[in-house]
Amino acid sequence: MITLTCEEVKVNFSAVFSSEKLMRQLATNLHIGKSVFCYQSVGSTNDVAHRFAKDGARSGTIIIAEFQTMGRGRNAKKWVAQRGENIIASLILRPNIPLERLTHLPLLASLSVAQAIEEIVGIRTEIKWPNDVLIRRKKVAGVLVETSAQAGVVDYVVVGIGLNVNQAQFPDDLAQQATSLFLETGVVYDQTTLLVSLMRFLDANYARLKSGNTESILSMWRGYCDMFGKHITFYQGDSRREGIAIDIDERGFLRVEIEQKEERLSQAEIQTIRY
Repeated sequence: MITLTCEEVKVNFSAVFSSEKLMRQLATNLHIGKSVFCYQSVGSTNDVAHRFAKDGARSGTIIIAEFQTMGRGRNAKKWVAQRGENIIASLILRPNIPLERLTHLPLLASLSVAQAIEEIVGIRTEIKWPNDVLIRRKKVAGVLVETSAQAGVVDYVVVGIGLNVNQAQFPDDLAQQATSLFLETGVVYDQTTLLVSLMRFLDANYARLKSGNTESILSMWRGYCDMFGKHITFYQGDSRREGIAIDIDERGFLRVEIEQKEERLSQAEIQTIRY
């Protein structure tokens, strides 16, 4: 049984999103959107999702917030988004698949974001491995996947997605690195329309993952990635390294040529890729 704190009860009424409307629009999905919780403000949608998952929330549950006070991205970086202008969402999945196939989830999520933007906005984005979505080399969306597993068995996965939609400005330290759909096009977008498109693509791609059709996910993902063949610099632990990005392998690991030798690197190993 999912229990809400007193603070969550107070803010469980979003002016931007409607749980009932979203569930109606996602009713044809196979996996995602059967339960939807919308908030004005939370600390972190991923944290709420973890608690709901531990309370038994069904797979495909979506948590959405207009604002989060403690948003985070990969490598404990802070995620900054203005109130009511973007998509901040997390979903709970119970995939019941081999643990090694979970490496496809960050790529699957970033692919779905890119597909939704292309469908609704009409512009093609770029995905920087493994899961940053870029427009003109500036980050418009990010993904954070967190897994709860014991003894090699997955209990649940939380997929957090932040998409900058109508935000008109960013703090000075982010202005050169981040962008929004509004800043790129001058158009104010309906967040619900974008969210529905995103969750439909996520549902279709997740169905591919569940069925074992990971090659189609990787093939589509490659179509949005411009890294391959380029010189990259990255941090592996505390070490700064350089190489040529070759491709991704069947697990979604990055194949890199370093000093004429190929290495295959997981998402957990690498931080701060530049090219």
